[in-house]
Amino acid sequence: MQAVGYFLHENKHGKNFKDEYNQILKNYCYLNDHTEIETYVDNSMTRLSIFSEFEKLRKDIKVNNKKYLVVIKNSSDLGRSIEEIIENLIWFEDYKCKVLCVDEENPDPYQDTVQRYLYKNNDNVQWSSFISTKMKNKFATGKWMGRLPFGYELNSNGYLTINVKESTIVKEIFDLYVNQELGIRKITKILNEKKYKTKKNNLWNISTVYDLVKNPVYIGTSKRFGVSIPNSHPNTIHTNIYMEAQKKLYLRRPVRTSIDVENYLLSGILYCSFCDSKMIGVTKKIRYVNNTNLNKNRYRYYKCSKKQNSGHCESSSISAENFEKKFISKFDKDLLTRKVNYTKKLPTILKKIKLKRNNAVLNARKLFKDALVNTSKGKIGVDVLKLYLTHYKQIQESVKYEINLDSILAKDELKLNFINKVYVDNNGYKIQYERAS
Repeated sequence: MQAVGYFLHENKHGKNFKDEYNQILKNYCYLNDHTEIETYVDNSMTRLSIFSEFEKLRKDIKVNNKKYLVVIKNSSDLGRSIEEIIENLIWFEDYKCKVLCVDEENPDPYQDTVQRYLYKNNDNVQWSSFISTKMKNKFATGKWMGRLPFGYELNSNGYLTINVKESTIVKEIFDLYVNQELGIRKITKILNEKKYKTKKNNLWNISTVYDLVKNPVYIGTSKRFGVSIPNSHPNTIHTNIYMEAQKKLYLRRPVRTSIDVENYLLSGILYCSFCDSKMIGVTKKIRYVNNTNLNKNRYRYYKCSKKQNSGHCESSSISAENFEKKFISKFDKDLLTRKVNYTKKLPTILKKIKLKRNNAVLNARKLFKDALVNTSKGKIGVDVLKLYLTHYKQIQESVKYEINLDSILAKDELKLNFINKVYVDNNGYKIQYERAS
């Protein structure tokens, strides 16, 4: 394969440094049976120029339709940030060029980016830097730290011992999940039907059961501060059963290959009047055959999260489309009649929107990083990673425009920030507005 080298020289100055990189490419091509074409080298100053060697390489690929193997030292040759590196890697992918690092042990540039920028120096950083010696020693000796897990209790010396009554329920949960192959939702329903209670004497919900099943504490392993200590206390579940449960969790956990999230306008402000739990958006897609024709229907509705998770609430689901239309129409009238005091509440609303914007950027960046990790592991393709990078950049751009009263009132998702909560029941709703700061 025809190979070119692109390298970023660390220093601005230096004599004959290109010869060094020519030799790196020559050696690589000799060892891997590639045809050496040309070496491109930039330093930290020339890299930023439109006349850089990097741009010369891209022009050659684009204009002459070259499908090179691009050899680099490591992923940092392609950019000063994760986003820039991935953007450039994707550019080469789009033009059918393959990029590889010189390092034979870590040739994949996506894996190198993850190791270099996401995992580098992160191992046990909390353990080594932020945890006191006293806490380290306490944890290292097997003494329990943190919230007491269901199925265990503490003895007088601070060590975990088995709670017989609770551990029986733990074993039943693993049996239902692994041996009887029931899902988390079904198991949650069974636990509540049997009137079992959690450590805090609450009803069980899906997330509580899920967290229990994936917790290594039940095979005798303590995990804290990024450190795992096996055999630190008596196990409740046999290791084989636990590993089968983790395998099942992993297989059932979808790797996100899309950023298209169903939009529920009132998500986050809609609450159930019966139990004060958040109402969550739920989408159901139904297929059915009518006169040999396949029909598809899509239903969007809001449902009490407590009822969704544990089944214990008197509320009914409400149609998202109908409720949103009626609500926005009524809310717009309230705004027009100045039922809401704009001037008084505006400082609070501006702070609220700024916080949401920051969280949106952080969330988009996290999704992008997760997608990068999954790409490096071969779970998703570069085409999916490209979607997440594009989404992240769009979010960054979308939060740059100035926020004022006019821009807030022009968008439904922004003017809803005047509302703190909306309590809804089977008969109607009640709005609780944000207080002025």
